[in-house]
Amino acid sequence: MTAAHADYRYAHLEDARLARALSLILLAPDLTAEQATDWLDVVADALDGGGPGPVPPWAFNTFATLQSLHLHLTRGLADGGVPPHARVVAARVAAILRLPYSWLA
Repeated sequence: MTAAHADYRYAHLEDARLARALSLILLAPDLTAEQATDWLDVVADALDGGGPGPVPPWAFNTFATLQSLHLHLTRGLADGGVPPHARVVAARVAAILRLPYSWLA
């Protein structure tokens, strides 16, 4: 998702499928809140230093996946429910999404 060399922009709901996969991983029963959010450090680091201008495909894909993940965390999965740490993961995701969407509350 954060591979900077990617030149393909998601067009076939790949972001939703990735968000579902991430949600399934976050449903793991022994996962701690720290483990559930630590992977987002990689995402934040990849996006660090971005600025105004055209959004590269990998960054677009990352933002699209995070938006979809936020929805999955809020609504839950029909076949698994809401992950135990959904609230803290969603808060971290929303913080990252404020980078391109500064108007978010």
